[in-house]
Amino acid sequence: MSRTCSSLPGPGSASASDGCLEFLQRARITFLRGTAGCAVAAALLWAAPGLAQHTAGAGNAPTPPGPSATAQPGIFPDTTPNLFTSINPPATLGDLSGEIGRVIDSESCNSWTESGVHSPTVSAKRLEIPTRAMGEYQKGCGAFKGKRTVEAEDHLRRAIDLYPDYAAAWVVLGQVLVQEKKSDEAKTACAKAEEVDPNYVASYLCLADFAAEISDWPTVSELSQKALALDPIGNPYSLYFAADAGLHQHQLVQAEMHAQAGVKLDEWHHLPELHLMLAQIYEAAGNVVGETTQLKEFLKFASNSKDAPQAKSMLTELLAASATTAIASPAVKDSPAGAAPAK
Repeated sequence: MSRTCSSLPGPGSASASDGCLEFLQRARITFLRGTAGCAVAAALLWAAPGLAQHTAGAGNAPTPPGPSATAQPGIFPDTTPNLFTSINPPATLGDLSGEIGRVIDSESCNSWTESGVHSPTVSAKRLEIPTRAMGEYQKGCGAFKGKRTVEAEDHLRRAIDLYPDYAAAWVVLGQVLVQEKKSDEAKTACAKAEEVDPNYVASYLCLADFAAEISDWPTVSELSQKALALDPIGNPYSLYFAADAGLHQHQLVQAEMHAQAGVKLDEWHHLPELHLMLAQIYEAAGNVVGETTQLKEFLKFASNSKDAPQAKSMLTELLAASATTAIASPAVKDSPAGAAPAK
């Protein structure tokens, strides 16, 4: 059974049946409801337990971080970003010993399946994978990483023949089929992963990626919320898709919250695209300082990525515009229109 907000260990309101809504109301996050609201509350309670103490009294807003905290420029700098400045990944991810650790380690192949490392649940089906099927999966994974897609597909299909409920194999097969330009088959493979194991986070991320490709933002939002419900605090990919959906549905505050939370969780910068996402959010909000800062952060960690040239071009334009404004400002000040009236 997956861990939800009402059963998540933590202080205060998390133990109440209406704890998610109450916590969000006290933190003045009134625009989130249902699964998304629960996911955000869970993340806040887990990673910033002190925040729950600040919300203990009705109507109390969270106390902003002290001078040592470094917050990114936000749409509303005194509110939303401050909720996440103290978020850090949990020091431990639970007991991954024995069979659970073996299964999770064996499944790590690409970004989607590696997300299972942080999942708070491992289904019984994942613990029943036969050794031969696991061996074929690992060969397929190796071939996929080596860009030998035909070989990878062959091994992954063998793994699935040996164990049809192999969710990780279905997801990686979907990624292989994408590389082979077989989009319909790839989407079917990821949907099959969700069907055989509804508690496997990677299947929802895989499907969200397909939905984003065709700009189906309501579906991206729905799938990211399902992923966050299963793993609200350990997966920056779920937060990335939630932010992407929020941006394209003009829900900029929610988008910023999810992206900022994702940045805090992505301690090793495996997903620098979160910074590019924040830059786009701040561009839509007219926040030039925030956009500039996030473009610089993105280029710091992804200077050789396919998106780097566009990011460099955007940053150059912003810096040039800022320089022009700085040069023009003294002229305005010294002009007759800006001069102080004569006494």
